[in-house]
Amino acid sequence: MVASIGYSLSFFLSLLFRGFSTQQSRICFSFAKELNDSIELFHKIKSMWPEPSVRLYNKLMSVTAKIEQYSFALYMFDEMLRMGVSVNVYTMNIAVNCCCLLKDIYSAFSIMGLFFKRGYEPDTVTFNTLIRGLFLDNKEVEAVKLYEKVLDLKLCVPDNVMILHVIDGLCKAGQVIVAHDWLCRLESSGWRPNVWVYSALIDGFCKCGNMDDAFQALFKMVGKGISPNVVAYNSVIKGLCNDGRLSDVEYLFNEMANSKIFLDVVTFNILIDAFCKKGKIEEAKQLFDSMAEMGLKPNIISYNSLIDGYCKKGSMHEALLLLSEMVENGVSPSVVTCNILLDRYCSLGEIVRARELFDAMGKMGIKHSIITYNILINGYCKTGNMDEAWHFFHEILRVGLKHSTVSYSAMMQGLIRQSSFLDGWKLFEDMEAHKVHPNLYTYNILLDGLCRIHRTKEAFTFLRVMEARGVNPNIVTYGVLINGLCKGGRLDEATRLFNHLPSKGLKPNIQIYCMMLNSLYHEGREGEARRLMVEMERSSCAPNGVTFNIIVWNLVKRKKVHEAIPFLEEMCSRGFEVKSESISALLQELRIGEGKDEKLQEILKKVCAQIDK
Repeated sequence: MVASIGYSLSFFLSLLFRGFSTQQSRICFSFAKELNDSIELFHKIKSMWPEPSVRLYNKLMSVTAKIEQYSFALYMFDEMLRMGVSVNVYTMNIAVNCCCLLKDIYSAFSIMGLFFKRGYEPDTVTFNTLIRGLFLDNKEVEAVKLYEKVLDLKLCVPDNVMILHVIDGLCKAGQVIVAHDWLCRLESSGWRPNVWVYSALIDGFCKCGNMDDAFQALFKMVGKGISPNVVAYNSVIKGLCNDGRLSDVEYLFNEMANSKIFLDVVTFNILIDAFCKKGKIEEAKQLFDSMAEMGLKPNIISYNSLIDGYCKKGSMHEALLLLSEMVENGVSPSVVTCNILLDRYCSLGEIVRARELFDAMGKMGIKHSIITYNILINGYCKTGNMDEAWHFFHEILRVGLKHSTVSYSAMMQGLIRQSSFLDGWKLFEDMEAHKVHPNLYTYNILLDGLCRIHRTKEAFTFLRVMEARGVNPNIVTYGVLINGLCKGGRLDEATRLFNHLPSKGLKPNIQIYCMMLNSLYHEGREGEARRLMVEMERSSCAPNGVTFNIIVWNLVKRKKVHEAIPFLEEMCSRGFEVKSESISALLQELRIGEGKDEKLQEILKKVCAQIDK
């Protein structure tokens, strides 16, 4: 009987433990896609008996970190310590990594210290994670110091990952020369960098605009027998495109072909974006179509670049056709796609369509970003619908987003253009109270507002305040002030400020030249205006249609029609359209002269023919 009971107990115990073993085997981490999945799995693991090994907890922490739920991964870590789970170095490294990704570097070091007291020494992975974390938290000086300490005290053997973090971190912090010096030091000590380290350095040079240094690094790695990969070439191609050197890209293509390195989707995306920004939409579309021929599938970035290109060219129909094609091909529109279309609708003044798209985004499950709100606020401000602009401005906080410099600046500009400078100024004070930092664009809006209400003296005082805060005025800033002085009848002061621009390292743009010309002609100072036109041509700032219209209109107004004729001839030859006010005035002059002025008759025929085209 006893034997029989013993047998029965052992039998049931074996079944019981087999059941728990089966329960553990049912933990499937691949299904953890969001926070709730991790929470459910954590409770499941905690309820197991016998107590599961630390490896199961570590696996869940790792999976949770991969879905970017770092705070919950750290909560699990705290619970593991509270429950007495036998944590190990792997647990420590996951927890340290989560702290670093949350930019809580102090807690990362605290966790390392906790494990050190328990007898665990940090390994290469720990130091790699901490160095990367310091760079992520913009503490590049501390990151380099920690790396130097690792080397000096031989705390671990640095691997390629650690060196990549140092080189890449320095490059991303804009310290490319320091990164290059470190690479040279490491090479001289016998270390052989891999393709990823060189790729990071090349990318750093390209992003800083140092294309010559980028090419030197590329040739150097080839000389050392390290074959560049498509990532390295993509960095150089992007740098050349940003530099406007599209013709040099062909050389790189030949190099890639010779090395049997195939273009990838990223390469095509860089080129499509570059051609679109240059306004070469047909070439961009040809590249887009050739992706399929090479067996590559366009992604959301490919579609967004081309849709943006069509929108900027004014080809809204083609943009919408491409959007339909994108959806048919299984690529879902992103918030960026919608923002591109929203921006175009607002630019065209089609605010109703923009609002419809905004509402449709919510129904499609596309979350509005702060950029979405900024576009819509700006759109409503431009149409003068300040009530709707305010509605969306206030909604930003209600939906859990934070106001940005752009959202404040857009509202300020809208208010100021609606002659509500005081409201705009109050918003500026509110912006500063909420520690949202104004930028140069914000200051230029306020300066323009002061000039619009003829408070030019206060505008110059505000300019000094702005400079004292470390914000350097640009040509737009001085354009606002020159315009304010001109409109306030203070042309001599405007001229002095204009003449001082070169000493400030600034070159007048076409808008400033036009302001000055208009004021000079208006004041009857035609000699100065003609000299300014000569200076304008010499400075390689070619007059545009606006410039010629200003000259023609001012001459016609002053009954100097025959002096305006050479300018009208030039406008016709350059394909510039003459303003209707000038044409009406010229026709009136012709009627007064009973149509006997042959020169005037001839130029009017040319002007009218230009309009018909």
